[in-house]
Amino acid sequence: MVRFLLLFCVLLGSATIYSQNKQQIDSINKLYVQGLNIPQDSIVALFQKNIKAAEKISYELGVADGYSQLGLVYSYQGKYEESTKSTIEAITIYEKLKQTDKIAGYYAGLGYSMKYRDLKNALYYMQKGKAVAEANKLEELLKDIYNNYGVLKEINNELDSALYYFNRGLEIKIKINDTIGIPYSWSNMAGAYGLQENFSKSREYFNKSLQQRLVWADSLGIAENYTQLGEVFMAEKKWNDAIPFMHKSLPISLKKQYRNLTQYNYKMLSDIFKKLNNTDSALYYFEQYSAIKDSVHSIKVQESIAALNIEFETEKKQNEILEQRAQLAEKDLEVRRKNTFIFGSLGLALILGLLGYLLYNQQKMKNRQLQKETELTSALAKIETQNKLQEQRLRISRDLHDNIGAQLTFIISSIDNLKYGFTDISEKLGNKLIGISSFTQQTIYELRDTIWAMNKENITFEDLQSRIANFIEHAKNASEKTDFSFNIDENVDETHIFSSVEGMNIYRIIQEAVNNALKYASADEIEVNISEKENKYTVEITDTGIGFDQDSTELGNGLNNMKKRSREIGGNIKFVSKMGKGTKVVLNFPK
Repeated sequence: MVRFLLLFCVLLGSATIYSQNKQQIDSINKLYVQGLNIPQDSIVALFQKNIKAAEKISYELGVADGYSQLGLVYSYQGKYEESTKSTIEAITIYEKLKQTDKIAGYYAGLGYSMKYRDLKNALYYMQKGKAVAEANKLEELLKDIYNNYGVLKEINNELDSALYYFNRGLEIKIKINDTIGIPYSWSNMAGAYGLQENFSKSREYFNKSLQQRLVWADSLGIAENYTQLGEVFMAEKKWNDAIPFMHKSLPISLKKQYRNLTQYNYKMLSDIFKKLNNTDSALYYFEQYSAIKDSVHSIKVQESIAALNIEFETEKKQNEILEQRAQLAEKDLEVRRKNTFIFGSLGLALILGLLGYLLYNQQKMKNRQLQKETELTSALAKIETQNKLQEQRLRISRDLHDNIGAQLTFIISSIDNLKYGFTDISEKLGNKLIGISSFTQQTIYELRDTIWAMNKENITFEDLQSRIANFIEHAKNASEKTDFSFNIDENVDETHIFSSVEGMNIYRIIQEAVNNALKYASADEIEVNISEKENKYTVEITDTGIGFDQDSTELGNGLNNMKKRSREIGGNIKFVSKMGKGTKVVLNFPK
């Protein structure tokens, strides 16, 4: 009985350790490779070690996931042969475990990664992944597989096939409401139409993609769409129409340090001005293009030199160690020959001293290694926590957009159906329904603004400018009799970054001021100006409306909310108004 209890305890302990090891292996395999801020060699070593740990406990799924991550790392390093081997090793294990979703995904991913190196094999692997996904109706994978397969068809100059697969991927994305993926499909379709010289279609789909990305404030996607729209005009030889789009893309790519796009924009602008016989501008943009091209090349050269220096220093140190060991051996032999007893004792003392020194160094290196491992573990835990927080924020914002947004839209539709479905509705009830519909529509706009702020840890001046401009554009459409203007002084530092709370408060104050001018002031002109002086920002919203008497008028909820928001960002706000002479709202806050 005692033996049975001992055996049971051993088995229970082993099962607990196995479970813990599996959790640790899975945790490492789920790391977001692009977000790891550690040297590339350390990332490779991390996943190689994780694969060995999974093999040690015969955890085949952990081994396969480790190889798939390792393949991704090698791909980013440009080690394509190692990447292919690791990915195929992972697929082989997935096939054994019958993990159909991963088999399909990694076959397709392997094919897509080879598109510019080996198009024949790229098509072969992509077709294998597509076949598995279609056989098992894996729509979540098929939306991207169809899109990427269309890219391969476009590279192979099969443009009708490319459009067919872009459309199939888009249908699934629309079906599952993939709001982030849809603009990518539209951009791909626009590119294919452009290659077919169907420029109107190409422009239509690039614009659709751009509008969606402006809603989500996807800066890099916006920059790419501006450049692509410029390319369409270039293909039509409408050089002057292409220039503004390149100029819109360029500041974004510079700010986001998107070097390849910046380089391409400079080259396109140089080509355009060359076509227009504007030699000064053509030369200027060509010089900018050459400078950034040389900069990218210089960085790569410096990286190669650094790698060679490390290799040289390592080899040099190894040779020095070998020389020192040889010298010590010679001295020891010489001492033994001269005096066996006295110098033998001295030699022994030297050896003991050397051993002690080596043991000390070994312990020191061991402690340093332990410290590095602790730091790495802490860094990985922090990265994983950040990833989870970002996923949670995205999930909440998507739920708000997809569920509450859809419900509000349903309410508006239902109210409209009531208005038009019943002809005998009284004027008072009709006006009430119109008011509810307008309020619900406004709630949708505010919900979108909230989602926009939730999706960002920080809000740039560019983001804020884009959002305010978008709001004013809506206001123009709502009130055709009112003239709007929005101006930012040249001395404003547009690189400044606000927290999401600061950015939202500034935006809401401007929004409230403009709404008040439209609703209550009957203004013919509304002007928004932003300036900077002595490390402070000033926002002025001026209208030419009927104004109000500040002495006799009690402040409502809107104006009090504006005051509260200005205090939250450490600023102050004042209202200047006279009957018949309009109103000015002045917001000051520190940079």
